Amino acid sequence: MKFASTALSAAALAIAAVAASPVQAATIVNLNGVTNASLNGSNGVTLNLAAGTYSLSFVKDAYTAFTRFSAPTGCDGAGMNCSQGWENSARYIIGGTTYLFGDGAASGGIGPLGVGDGYYSSEALSFANSGGYLDSFTLNSAGAVTFYLYDDFLGDNSGGVSLSVAAVPEPATWLMMFVGIGAIGGFMRRKRVTATVRYA
Repeated sequence: MKFASTALSAAALAIAAVAASPVQAATIVNLNGVTNASLNGSNGVTLNLAAGTYSLSFVKDAYTAFTRFSAPTGCDGAGMNCSQGWENSARYIIGGTTYLFGDGAASGGIGPLGVGDGYYSSEALSFANSGGYLDSFTLNSAGAVTFYLYDDFLGDNSGGVSLSVAAVPEPATWLMMFVGIGAIGGFMRRKRVTATVRYA
């Protein structure tokens, strides 16, 4: 009985620690292809974040993809590898340093210009191929992170991208959770059911 009480206390502490941790729900950043596009992030969306590690991915929210052209051209039969079309790309600035994310990250961030990394014929096709883009960044102290789309001729831009920015739990948080789960497992294993059989 003492073990059961100790196991339940440990589990309760672990659950409370996880619940009290600073891990927050993801923040969605919606970047419009016109109002949040520039060459330097001057009209981007800025988040003030606490110190920690954050994951970054494309999500379907207000936007799914954007185009910097009036119409897709030069696409293959599958609607991919277009010379002009839809894309999922963004930039973000931390402490004066600019980072590239998504299509075109390997080609200087001016659209997906690399081999096999072309534009797409539709917004839906571009978003469907954006799931492989995952990134993370770490802030050693609280600070601002600015997200934006890179372009300077905005007259024919359309759409935008939505980004998920989520805090990554610290190792101590995971440890406490596993201790709690282990304690509950240990309690369940040690608990024995005894049956009394009576014969009439």
